Amino acid sequence: MKTIDKITVSVLGLLLMFSCQEADTLVPTTGNDISGITIMLPDGTKSDFTVAPDVNNMINLEMDGSIKTDLTKIRMSVNAPNNAIVESSIPLGQYMDFTKPVSFDVIAANGDKKTYTVELKVVPTAIQVDELWRKTGSQLNFVKHNNGGLAISGDYLVIHERTKFDYYNLKDGTKAGTLSMEGVDWNTLTRTVPLFIANDDAGNIVSTNFYMNRWMPKDGTSTIHMFWWEGVNAKPKLLFSYDVNLDEFAGNKDVGRKFYVRGNIKEHAFLYMGVSFQNVFLRWEIKNGKPVSQQPEKIQYDPGYQMGIMPQIVPIELGENSNYFISRYDEGKAKVAITYMNGHTNKPLYSSSHHVQGIFHQWLGGGTAFDYVDLMGAKYMFYIEGDVNNWMREIYNVRLVMKDPAGTTTNTQLLAHTRKWNGWLEFPIDPAYGANVNTTADVVTQIAPDKKSVIVAFLYTNGGVMVWKVSLM
Repeated sequence: MKTIDKITVSVLGLLLMFSCQEADTLVPTTGNDISGITIMLPDGTKSDFTVAPDVNNMINLEMDGSIKTDLTKIRMSVNAPNNAIVESSIPLGQYMDFTKPVSFDVIAANGDKKTYTVELKVVPTAIQVDELWRKTGSQLNFVKHNNGGLAISGDYLVIHERTKFDYYNLKDGTKAGTLSMEGVDWNTLTRTVPLFIANDDAGNIVSTNFYMNRWMPKDGTSTIHMFWWEGVNAKPKLLFSYDVNLDEFAGNKDVGRKFYVRGNIKEHAFLYMGVSFQNVFLRWEIKNGKPVSQQPEKIQYDPGYQMGIMPQIVPIELGENSNYFISRYDEGKAKVAITYMNGHTNKPLYSSSHHVQGIFHQWLGGGTAFDYVDLMGAKYMFYIEGDVNNWMREIYNVRLVMKDPAGTTTNTQLLAHTRKWNGWLEFPIDPAYGANVNTTADVVTQIAPDKKSVIVAFLYTNGGVMVWKVSLM
């Protein structure tokens, strides 16, 4: 009985102690400034926004969604002061029509009213990936270590080989022909073979012989000749001749392993050519099918690491100071990472960590081939991850990286189409050809005129070719 009495006294004491304390007081917040907005799409996707209205109290919001999103069925809630009143022609929480700006009033406790207007853009980032076809190196009659690049021209996919360029129907992979090499004079130069091929945004095709300062024959020259084709049925024309002069840069220097064209060669374009093992790329401006100068600009960049053998440079738009993506290297080894460069300063705007870090599975870990597309504001990088024996195809969503590089802090924002761990060996190196020692690869894209889909072609040396159609959905 004494024990029960002690417990009763203790409980009564606690009740008395707390009853003597003052109750928490709800402190009203004043004003009519909102601090946040929550948007819910018809499919239940929800995003919370910290808002900073402009001087006219306009608020512009963006969120990822489907191209099929019904903007007349959007729900919205608002973070307002707790003693303010929010008035809207359609009550918050009910369906609102965001095909046009939506306005609402916030009335403070003292009666002051502020009208806010919200514009919402749903970026159609939901995608569907359909494989159109795949063929092994044996099925495409690859030559060991010889097939290093791709170009898309109209309805055809051109596959690089050091002695010829065959082209195939883009939709089904059936062989359609071989590019004309009439007038191509690489055999008269010191370095006689092309290591790569590319296309511009209009489907014109370019290729050149390569240069390296190593193992230069006695009396050899450093000349490269870049040729171009106005489609698969055209005869090649000389675009420019360049005597490679990179003496100001110490160490190994290869030219012609990777290049990229943004624009239309017949109108206006820029051709980018990375220099292997150097943090420098060459850039030619081209107008009406001719270079503005035979001598390129030499653009030095500082990504915080030393470039390796496959210097991929991919500009995001046509322009002298376009921002661009580059491949990632660490102590000479290619890594799976995103480096987004400022076209004015030539320094990184964003640089992700190696995407393999901290993951239990043994990913392949190397990446030197990618391409970038903008589909109605949805911005993707199509990427090959590979080692000497296997390769994987990947997609990264880089819209947030490009919109707010400084605010992007995690790699998870980049991954839109995860690595298929359970299927990554579905398409390994063709055993008839052996290891891809330099992990050479290529990715090329062709955006549909309505920008709602893109054809993506992947090549891995000694492996084969895979072609996707990626559609907004």
